[in-house]
Amino acid sequence: MGENVRDALSEVLRRDISDVRIGWSSISEVEVSPDLHYAKVYMTGLKEEDTKADVEMLRKLAPKIRHFLGKRLKLKYTPELDFRYDETAMKALRVETLLRDVIPPNPENENLGSDDDES
Repeated sequence: MGENVRDALSEVLRRDISDVRIGWSSISEVEVSPDLHYAKVYMTGLKEEDTKADVEMLRKLAPKIRHFLGKRLKLKYTPELDFRYDETAMKALRVETLLRDVIPPNPENENLGSDDDES
């Protein structure tokens, strides 16, 4: 159900809400409650600050977005929308950066990609 809501939300944001410009942000995941009354919509993007601003704007427009979502989904209940910033990508980048700082590079792996043959 989460994928259906995500696809429908993408269409709503693209076609039904003309005053919304979310830039490079996108919907990464939608978690729908078992009773279909609530949906957490996770947003991700290239710039953390811009994506967080987009999330705030979408929170303010949630009732309007929900209205159009209801027309697209044709369900008994249209879930309440809770837009959130998805920190998964930023956390992964931070962990990767920390690991690079802590674990020294392996000299054996550096030569694997070279074209030089020492035969």
